[in-house]
Amino acid sequence: MKRQNTYYVVVSVIILIGYSITLSGCKTDYNSAIFSGRLIDVAGKPISKHVVVLYPVEMSESGSAIYEPLPTKVTSKNTLTDQTDRNGYFKIKGHINPSMIRIGLIPRKVLNKIRKHDFKEYDLKIEYSVISVNIGELTFYGDRSSSDSTTFSIQTERKIQNAVITARPAMWIEGKIVFADKKPLADAPVTFKIQSRQQDKDRGSSYGDRIHNMDAKGNFLLGLFYHSEPKLYMVSVEYQELSATSKEFLIRGGERYDGLILKLNRDSTDIPDIPKPPEPVHFPGRIQIPTKLSPEQWIVNPANGHAYARVLCESFEAAKAQAKSESAYLATINDKTEQKWLSSVFGYRLYWIGLHRHETENKWMWENGEPLTYTNWGPANRFSTDFLSEGEKRTGVMTFVDGEWHAIAPGDLFWDVTKMAIFEKDDASIGTPSEDK
Repeated sequence: MKRQNTYYVVVSVIILIGYSITLSGCKTDYNSAIFSGRLIDVAGKPISKHVVVLYPVEMSESGSAIYEPLPTKVTSKNTLTDQTDRNGYFKIKGHINPSMIRIGLIPRKVLNKIRKHDFKEYDLKIEYSVISVNIGELTFYGDRSSSDSTTFSIQTERKIQNAVITARPAMWIEGKIVFADKKPLADAPVTFKIQSRQQDKDRGSSYGDRIHNMDAKGNFLLGLFYHSEPKLYMVSVEYQELSATSKEFLIRGGERYDGLILKLNRDSTDIPDIPKPPEPVHFPGRIQIPTKLSPEQWIVNPANGHAYARVLCESFEAAKAQAKSESAYLATINDKTEQKWLSSVFGYRLYWIGLHRHETENKWMWENGEPLTYTNWGPANRFSTDFLSEGEKRTGVMTFVDGEWHAIAPGDLFWDVTKMAIFEKDDASIGTPSEDK
């Protein structure tokens, strides 16, 4: 197969560079298939004790691909894995149907936490980004939408050997925030500003006003854009009326910086307690509603009796498909009270919500069909990186700035980086038999 046979697979809004290849079964072993090769870094050195993941891409009823974050797929019965040895070699063996296939990378310790149901959002440290997968004369390049995997098509069956997966290290700053009295700032949304510059330049760039939630020990993890040249960084944080700024520190190309300690300028006793969600109330004629439902991530809003959950998702289409599978829908926000409750429970992050512009009527409404009766739009010029016209933006996200809503579309920065959604269910409460009728 010649390189000119390359074709572009357009799936939803994600453009994947792919080739048509074949994978055949090993008939002596219940028609299982084999995919083997080596995992190396950009310098050609082996990456050892890292897990290579192979799984089929699910398709929606409309024929578009449904992409889910790797942590949600690694425990699926259709997912195959193998850990690289000290020389980077792996051998994945199992039943693989001819279809759209995805190859991903995940650290062993993260995989173990997921399998033990001990996984938390802070544990998601993708240590390597897929650059390419080489199979003979063919090369597949990493997905634009996801740095931890690449996607290609399998049309028939064949054994594949000597594949070469090339990956580069993910870069981040990891650290902790403490008060002046050395107590950690735990479970709180904090505003970060990251400044960077090259060593020989006085001016550089900044990542402005990024809000992150601290974990239970006050730890944080800030992802960085990859760079091959050394840069000087400085991190500033604000929490309520407290602040802290680090000194400049050097991060070389492809490296990470661990152990940054940011000390706020006041003691933990100088601020009020972090606000908690309101206590549930009793609805007349109904059984008392629990604060949390099964699964544990569902939380009931006592003001309306609806249940809400925060979930990881790969894309807007994936969020809608997963919500449907949960008999839920992307959150509908009907008033200021509901908006404040959602922010107090789930924090200020980028979230997919059910806000969209109707195709024919060209007006904003909710995914569940409800009209727009309340709005929390942010200033149109707040994020200068947006380059599409307002008329082209037909989907809404809730942002990290006071929960403001912003209209986006494929091509906007927020379209690619929004990886969480808020789901909503109407039937959270348990009605009496008379009411159910």
